[in-house]
Amino acid sequence: MPGGNLNKEIFLNTVKSDAANGTANAVSMLKRSCPELSDAHCEDILGTIIGAMNMSEADKVSLVVTAPPSFSISARTTMNVVQSMINGAERNILITGYSLSSYFSELVDTIVLKSQRGVFVKFFVNDIDKQPGFDKILRYKGRFLKIYNYHQEDDKMAALHAKVISVDQQQTLITSANLSYHGQQGNIELGTQIAKQIDDVFTKLIFSKIFSEV
Repeated sequence: MPGGNLNKEIFLNTVKSDAANGTANAVSMLKRSCPELSDAHCEDILGTIIGAMNMSEADKVSLVVTAPPSFSISARTTMNVVQSMINGAERNILITGYSLSSYFSELVDTIVLKSQRGVFVKFFVNDIDKQPGFDKILRYKGRFLKIYNYHQEDDKMAALHAKVISVDQQQTLITSANLSYHGQQGNIELGTQIAKQIDDVFTKLIFSKIFSEV
């Protein structure tokens, strides 16, 4: 049976202090509150707590939504996340486009300007010959703006259907939303923003010749 009440705030602060200073005061506190626990069990519990407390931003996920204005939910909008990520990119941008409409033209201008300022941009496109929205980007391709096309002659139904934006190898948005008005505002779309980079996946696809540089 418990030997006494454990003040959660004091206990967690003690755990933090132990982790920072290499002490073991929290073990004693836990033992006094739960004397039936062995030292090994107490250390296991504290190890789990410290692991959870030290969870980095790389383990966190945020919900991103495109929905009607009347739809109330605690989540960031797709359009705001896309704009924030691209505008805030400092080193590189990876972006995939199943379709790209003129509604996205301002962000296209931003992407081109970023590349001209030394931000390395990789744009992956589905069947670019059928994508007139990419004409402007094609005009500016070069050292810092690379375009890769996905086109399968053997399977006409195969497509680059992933909608992904990743910046600075730190933040990635994976979403159902296309780079279009309805994808950003009109439809109901769901996605997640994670603090992970996915560049390695697309690099391997390039080396495997799944994509061809335009």
